[in-house]
Amino acid sequence: MRKIELLAPARDIAIGKAAIDNGADAVYIGGPAFGARKSAGNSLDDIAALVEYAHRFYCRVFVTLNTILFDSELAEVEQMIKQLYRIGVDALIIQDPGILKLDIPPISLHASTQMHNYDMERIRFLDRLGFQRIVLARELSLEQIKAIRKEIKAELEVFIHGALCVSMSGQCYLSQYMFGRSANRGECAQPCRMKWSLKDSRENRLIRERYLLSLKDLNLSEYIPDLIESGIDSLKIEGRLKDESYVANVTNHYHRLIEAALKQQCNVGRVGTGMVSTAFEPDPERSFNRGCSSYFFTGRPKSLVNMNTPKSVGKPIGKVLEVRGNRLLLDTVETLSNGDGLCYLQNGELKGIRVNIAEGNRITANEPVKVAVGTMLYRNYDRRFITDIEKQKSIRKIRITIGVEENCGKLKLTAIDEDNTKTEVESGNCFEKASNSQQKERILQQLKKCGDTCFVCKQVHYSGDTLFIPSAELNTLKRKLLDNLMAEREKVRKIIRREPFDETVVYKTNIDWHGNVVNRKAEEFYKEHGAQNVEEGFEKTGDAGECDVMRTRYCILHELGRCRKKNTNKDLEFPLYLYNDKHCFRLEFDCTACCMKVIVKK
Repeated sequence: MRKIELLAPARDIAIGKAAIDNGADAVYIGGPAFGARKSAGNSLDDIAALVEYAHRFYCRVFVTLNTILFDSELAEVEQMIKQLYRIGVDALIIQDPGILKLDIPPISLHASTQMHNYDMERIRFLDRLGFQRIVLARELSLEQIKAIRKEIKAELEVFIHGALCVSMSGQCYLSQYMFGRSANRGECAQPCRMKWSLKDSRENRLIRERYLLSLKDLNLSEYIPDLIESGIDSLKIEGRLKDESYVANVTNHYHRLIEAALKQQCNVGRVGTGMVSTAFEPDPERSFNRGCSSYFFTGRPKSLVNMNTPKSVGKPIGKVLEVRGNRLLLDTVETLSNGDGLCYLQNGELKGIRVNIAEGNRITANEPVKVAVGTMLYRNYDRRFITDIEKQKSIRKIRITIGVEENCGKLKLTAIDEDNTKTEVESGNCFEKASNSQQKERILQQLKKCGDTCFVCKQVHYSGDTLFIPSAELNTLKRKLLDNLMAEREKVRKIIRREPFDETVVYKTNIDWHGNVVNRKAEEFYKEHGAQNVEEGFEKTGDAGECDVMRTRYCILHELGRCRKKNTNKDLEFPLYLYNDKHCFRLEFDCTACCMKVIVKK
């Protein structure tokens, strides 16, 4: 049976456990260092505890090592990989090919999307090389994903939800150029979330101080069945900086969508096991979001960016009917609560309202509000919803059936879990027959209670004479049974190990600076695989000259309804320039490839 995986982010161990409890089959988390979210690191002890928890449910833990590395860091990376392997981490997500030249154990390796996995030649190389999994670029369409699946043997992972990088992954140097903070080193300052202006060569200003590069968030909720049918192995949620309520909500949402889709599929199952019980109704719109799009999944759409704000807008709740100081009357069917956060757009800026008192469709804000009647309001902080998630945490349990067999005064207990793993224990003592007919029911109820273990007993079968067994002895026997079952599950848990990489695979004749090579091991790697010339990466040279500091499939002209394939744009003098008060970049439009480049202007 083919198995698919819902992969959720974890900023820390608590969020990782919450992701698993809400239906994730795997989580990805930052290690002590060298992850693409520098502020989201975790200790080895915490990762080990998360690994132990995840493995109970056959779930997996991946650690992000997806930054490029300097020579001085390679020895530390090598030791850290050995430690991660020893504590049972299931895979590493890497960007720097220099890691392949280190003395590391056979831990599974995933090719991060930071390796710019949007080019078929690149993907074929990584596949033939021996990566177990390739994380595909966000820019790919469903048809492109299907074409890749037909050719590639490695597992394929696709982003389905969360923030979008406007640049092709691994090909953004804007933060490094402007602030000396490399996105490829986990230090992105997010210049794409800043205000920018746009002008032509005659200094005609097209747009003034708007968020021209700030993409809305990705949401592929309606395409989960298509992705499963396409043969994708892992569906990934972005968000290693998000809080626990966000991860719980979004993970639970996609868990339910996958379960619904699998009911229509034959011979497709889940990587993880266990039953998820949830007391809240998931809704991604009620967590952080900048508005959403399907990006390029079904073609090139308009309205990919929110030019008004890079912040969370939230869910629309209705319009303003009346304003009197700090009191507002709303046209809404939503139930509002004290402490909610509302927002609205005014003159291109996002304004906020904190609700002190909510009474039906009337609210009292924490201060006077100057908002026009008819303005649409959004809720970007839903206090009651967040409180429900935090208080009524989801629970994940492995379903088991217990069998009780009496033979000559002794008891044999058998446990079978939902994965058909089986174990049994026998009592060493003989017990007398019960004189009370209610003893059998007591035994059944006592065995059915699994306490704080990861098991939930759905049924107990009893055969033979009813015996009188002291509660303490029955509990001891039950604990031994459940401990044995957990040990047996660990014995049969699938463990993936990396096969040796194929050193004979040839890639390219040369690697320019876009290859992000900043250490000698990465240089050796590419030369061994056919590169005649390997240039140093942008972070190493520190000299941009005139070059592209961003490559993106997003096109400002298309967003403005001025696609050059359909419009002459006679009122514009090309090239166009993206600028703010400190920087100015030339825009280059490759209309054949439907690609835009941001160029450092000499």
